[in-house]
Amino acid sequence: MAKAKELDRLSALPLEIKTSLLRRLPIEDAVRTSALSHSWRHVWTHLSKLSFNFCYPEDTDLHQAWFEVFVYLISSLRGPVTDFDLCYYPNAYKSVDLICFLSLIFQKGGLRKLSLDNYNYSCSALVQLPYFRSLRVLYLRHFDLLLPHDFQGFEHLEDLSLYGVCISQKDIQLLIDGSKNLKKFEGHVHSDDGNTLSLTFNSPLLAYIQYYFSDSVKQVRVINAPLLEKAHVSARIGATSSKEECAFIAALTSKFIADIATVSDFSLGLQTLKCFFQDTVPCALRVQFLQLKALHLEGSVTCLDEKVFATFCCLLRNMPVLESLEIECIDPPGAFEDLIEPDGSKVNECIKKEDGISCLERSLRQLTISVTSSMSIVAMGMIRFILLNASVIELAEIIYRGDSEVEPSIVEELSLVEKVSPNVNVVFSSTSDWF
Repeated sequence: MAKAKELDRLSALPLEIKTSLLRRLPIEDAVRTSALSHSWRHVWTHLSKLSFNFCYPEDTDLHQAWFEVFVYLISSLRGPVTDFDLCYYPNAYKSVDLICFLSLIFQKGGLRKLSLDNYNYSCSALVQLPYFRSLRVLYLRHFDLLLPHDFQGFEHLEDLSLYGVCISQKDIQLLIDGSKNLKKFEGHVHSDDGNTLSLTFNSPLLAYIQYYFSDSVKQVRVINAPLLEKAHVSARIGATSSKEECAFIAALTSKFIADIATVSDFSLGLQTLKCFFQDTVPCALRVQFLQLKALHLEGSVTCLDEKVFATFCCLLRNMPVLESLEIECIDPPGAFEDLIEPDGSKVNECIKKEDGISCLERSLRQLTISVTSSMSIVAMGMIRFILLNASVIELAEIIYRGDSEVEPSIVEELSLVEKVSPNVNVVFSSTSDWF
């Protein structure tokens, strides 16, 4: 009897509360609640947010069965679909399936967020977008994208993420220009005809931009973004990249960085930073960051060498009001355990007091270093250089990720910076997380 009363209380909940509970469940579990009682039978049909994680089966009959289930779920919803999120690893992807799903959602109306993630990078997938008038967030990863016929822009779109998306020159520029309310852009794109792309942002409301540069673009320019506050730049460059490839990336990213030099928060890949060292010129990036308050550098320990160190020092000279610096190693625990350390003599020659770096003398207050292994000679050199020159620094935090141990010699050396910066608090910590 007690269980029956408890079930009655659950059934007596208002529809709004029932729906709110189901939003927290995967769609398949939400549908299963229809077996609880008569009053729960159709509650799931009031959901407006759909999220699927699906691997297309190779079996044709099973594939068809799953397809029919998806169509039934979408068709059974009583109201508009506001959020649609699909993550999958297609074995034998059929674009017609996704086109059908999107067509059904378009008929429902009211879509505000669309997220499509193709985990199978080797399997091309076509997305032909309907004209979603209310769309505010669009996230696509590894798709061939076609815009709607007579497309004039998503006038409400605020957040646009395109990773590994294949698109024509006309469509990518039309997508950017037609998004009058665009506030955030991130990703990287390549052309559907093999040519390089040019992207131009004339976006008065843009506040954040992230781009991963490669030879698929010939330029990315920001010509009007007065509200831009944060930017992230990285590039497809590696230890085996030629001098010509590095020079190309340096020239490509330099123009972009010059456009966004007024940001207050800037992130840069260490691989990209290395490209700015050309021959005997320690820093080919001639940009002044007069308003920059926070700098974040990230990358693998494999790209740390004397060139990165030299460019790093030159970069600091162009950031007169920098307050916070973070350097993050993104290698997983145990990676590159056999890495041969570079000759530290060249780096050690640079670890000395240098005048004229105004951010170190007047504004830098916080330094955070995250690593996943015992730090390389160069990485430790960068830390010692900062601490020996930053006379107003207040907090230096070194975070060891994984199972690394702090070397006693490092603790001893870093304790000496108190003579230079009497107010500095050097903190060592560790965490099992690596990313």
